[in-house]
Amino acid sequence: MIEGIYYCSTQKSFKPVLADTLIQNNENTLKLLLNVSKSNENIKIYAEKNLNAPNIVKINDKRVSTKILMLSLPCTALSFGSENIINQPSDQRRSFLDWGTFHVEPTHLINYKNYVKTLKQRNSVLKKGADQNLDYWSELVANHGMLVHESRLNYFNALKKQFSSYIDKLSEYDSSVYSDIKNTEIDYKQGWDINQSLKMSIDQSLSKDLALKYTSKGPHRADIMLSIKSLELKNISSMSTQIIISLLLVLSQAEVFHVKHGFKPIILIDDLFFGIDDKNLRLVINLLVGSKAQCFITAPDLYKEKIKSLGRAAAEVKMYEFVDGELRED
Repeated sequence: MIEGIYYCSTQKSFKPVLADTLIQNNENTLKLLLNVSKSNENIKIYAEKNLNAPNIVKINDKRVSTKILMLSLPCTALSFGSENIINQPSDQRRSFLDWGTFHVEPTHLINYKNYVKTLKQRNSVLKKGADQNLDYWSELVANHGMLVHESRLNYFNALKKQFSSYIDKLSEYDSSVYSDIKNTEIDYKQGWDINQSLKMSIDQSLSKDLALKYTSKGPHRADIMLSIKSLELKNISSMSTQIIISLLLVLSQAEVFHVKHGFKPIILIDDLFFGIDDKNLRLVINLLVGSKAQCFITAPDLYKEKIKSLGRAAAEVKMYEFVDGELRED
């Protein structure tokens, strides 16, 4: 279900796989219809994914772009367990950063597309081992790259502020967890030497890039770094701690979105209880309920009773299950 919601928002799978894998075996098409009730309107989203034909996306029976789709149904997603944000490859963290940037910086999408286009052109010249037009493409990569970097950095600073606020709030929910992660630092690694301009860094890397046959410096190498006392969290923290911090990042992202738009995006979480012990279950549910965002969560049946035992927090949770292909409230 949450895969369907996410695809209706982004035309992608929220897992690091091709959207083609959402189509069942021996089928060529995936068709989805989603009815969305907003405070001031109801919209109908139709999405069709085809293996052998162009994809189709409509809102209220009118074809729309992916950009309009994402703005109409903003969804942010998180997989628990080993696929949490901290353990994911850097390209997934860049995607997380770009999703947030796109929703608060209107020009980010076109700047990003221009950067990717010129980066591919420069890499194509590098693969040929020639420097024909290389200066031209290097200049364009640097110009478009700086626009991407500036919008990302502005967004990251807002995200970092909200993340710090959530860390402080954690002391109200669970003092022991707060003690474990209160010194967590979040930093933005821009993808080249911070003491150089992007153009200078690209120019100085020319020999290296010709040998590698690709561009080694730029925003496409950016990353979000999470650490405690200069030690990367992915190397020193437990799975449960990584999941809590990943959740705080998603909630911070939702809060930055709320500041810009006045409402929260939908939060989708897959395998909620993978890697979460009973001690942190109450914390996770309290954080999600306290966020005031609409959340869709998948979890095994055996966790129903655990959630029901959480008292007041559980009263805010509605449970559903699929029975004979139909979604029914428990």
